[in-house]
Amino acid sequence: MKKTIALLLTLVMVFGLAASFPAYADDEIVINFPSIWVGTDSKAACMAKLVEDFNAENAGSIKVVVEEQTDYQAYRDKIRTTITTGSAPDVCILDTTFDIKAYAESGKFMDLTPYLNEGWGANFTDGAFDAWSVDGKVSILPFESAVFTPIYNTKLLAQCGWDHFPATYDEFFQFCKDAKAAGLNAMGQMAGDNAWSSMLWYSLLVEAIGGKDVYADGLDNPAFVKAAEALKEMYAYTFDGAVSATAGDVNGHFLSRDTVVYLNGPWWIANFYKEDNAVDGVLLADDCEVAVNPSFEGGLGDKGLVTTVQGFLAPAKQDDPAKEAAVVKFLQYITDPAHVSELALSSGAMFFVKYTPSPDTSVISQKVTEVANNAAYTILHVNGAFPTAFSTEFPAAVSSLILDQVDAQGFVDMLKDAIDE
Repeated sequence: MKKTIALLLTLVMVFGLAASFPAYADDEIVINFPSIWVGTDSKAACMAKLVEDFNAENAGSIKVVVEEQTDYQAYRDKIRTTITTGSAPDVCILDTTFDIKAYAESGKFMDLTPYLNEGWGANFTDGAFDAWSVDGKVSILPFESAVFTPIYNTKLLAQCGWDHFPATYDEFFQFCKDAKAAGLNAMGQMAGDNAWSSMLWYSLLVEAIGGKDVYADGLDNPAFVKAAEALKEMYAYTFDGAVSATAGDVNGHFLSRDTVVYLNGPWWIANFYKEDNAVDGVLLADDCEVAVNPSFEGGLGDKGLVTTVQGFLAPAKQDDPAKEAAVVKFLQYITDPAHVSELALSSGAMFFVKYTPSPDTSVISQKVTEVANNAAYTILHVNGAFPTAFSTEFPAAVSSLILDQVDAQGFVDMLKDAIDE
């Protein structure tokens, strides 16, 4: 009797343990997907639904298993260790804190080029792969993006005597003079903290002057000196104290309606719709319009867009052709324009995929997406294009430039020296 009871208890334990592990069909391909787009991440709910729907559509043949990682830094550390000491997960998420080029060159990630050339690549914004391809091959997909394009207050612009946003930087600096005459700040600048606003304006100038391939020669391209000259000129038309200002100052001046043009990432768009930022019951969004980067006389820029990458999708190299096909199928599913539109609506995020925004998306977000979709090419902002030492030195270099401690060439030399150390 005791042996019978013991046997029954053993069977219960065995079946209990079996029930605690996922059950897969014998011929089902399992894709491991450690993900930070879970928990409180803005994309969590929609990504979970996409994975659920993909698994349902491919039941019995492919199953994506999400390994939830709610701590971003712990996730980064784990992925680095996993890839460095072994092989990459079937699919993982990377951001620009990783050395993307080194990862792409490691041989541990799948060559997606043949699949992109079959038509899949047409779903992505033009130039999206340029900065990340190695020997013409794409193994890591830029996916979540942030784009940087000017947004301006139409009422304030009219007070400056303008009925359109300047199309060229010659026009822009004339507008700046008109704004100053009207008692307004043309735009916000800041050299305090990380000099974020000035870094973005500098990036737009670099793109307009140097064009698509401006980073090919590093900081030796003359566009960087000319852009520094223009950035310094801009400081004559911003608010007082900009040399020590922070992002809070730039934001505050635009919210106070004394600054005409605002430049920041798409994550700030929600603030245009907040009742707390309304004046006399009028939302800030109702007075705002989206512009494109002006062209620069003699410059090489042509309808380009300054961006950064918030998240890459990185698929591991596979020995099994069937599993490779399954991974590609999953990537194509979540980068499908219709699915990306759902992600954008639910999260407010932007992507390197060309998609039609949902009618329920805020008007400003729709217009920013339209600018992104119509861009002839994209380039990274300067902080994303150069090593971390560049962004660390940038605030001091801007301060030195504005305080006449260095000229435009000296500004660029400070950045070069920081990178070379």
